[in-house]
Order: sequence, then C-alpha cells, then structure tokens
Amino acid sequence: MVCALAAARADEVEILVEHYLEKSRGSAVTALRQAIPDVLVDAVECRQRLEAAERAASRGFMRQLTLSAYK
Repeated sequence: MVCALAAARADEVEILVEHYLEKSRGSAVTALRQAIPDVLVDAVECRQRLEAAERAASRGFMRQLTLSAYK
C-alpha cells in the first residue's frame, strides 16, 4: 500500500514537472521559479485548513468535556 501511494505521488510529481517545464519552454530554472510561489501558496492554504480543523476538534473536545461534567 505504501509503495502504491509513493508511486502515485511520484507520477503526480512527474506530471507537475512536465507542466512547469512546458510552461517555461524547457528552462529548469524558470520552471522552479514558477513552481516555488505555487507551492508556498498551497502550503499556507494547507496549514490554514489544518489549523481550522484543530480548532474545531478542540472546541468539540471541550464541549464533550463540559457536557460529561454535567452527567
């Protein structure tokens, strides 16, 4: 299962590499310069979603503790 997941991710990486290389007309440096801001935006969005999920989980946990205190 882990190997299949790693292979799928490797395929996705290759697709992205080809996309950026085509977009930059074969210049690896330009492709990298174009990819980095996109990766940073994705990382920030991912972190924001994770933090929102953690806040929601914390509120749910606290609500559950509060409700069980009254039982």
